[in-house]
Amino acid sequence: MIDHALVERHPILMAYCNLENQPVQTFRGSLQVFSDTQLAMWIRSPEGAFVKSIQKNPKVSFVYRNEETKATYSFQGTAKVSNSETDRDTVYTRSAIAEQDHDFAKLGVVVLVDLEKIEGYSGLGPGGQLNQIKLIRRN
Repeated sequence: MIDHALVERHPILMAYCNLENQPVQTFRGSLQVFSDTQLAMWIRSPEGAFVKSIQKNPKVSFVYRNEETKATYSFQGTAKVSNSETDRDTVYTRSAIAEQDHDFAKLGVVVLVDLEKIEGYSGLGPGGQLNQIKLIRRN
């Protein structure tokens, strides 16, 4: 669901605070599951505002919504740039072709998000939310 959100026309909305501590919302087409506890995304502008912002305040959140099934999930975590070439190759290769086409020279960076909280449900039924989940990672 996360890995194919852009292709399936259910883009994921991300929120973070910019350098002026103002909230910013943006769609992230390259967001993907990286591990059981991490998400990853390809960021085309390594010197851009987002990368600079997470160095100051690494807290980010995401919302996924599938209007047909009513599946709704929110994720919260801490973002950081990965300098691993293996991570770069993996995340870039797994990104949608449309995202790769925006950075065909592969100049971007990988941002990993250590998940701290996940909440949501897989859809709605006569009794309300289906398959509710709530995971909180305690450090």
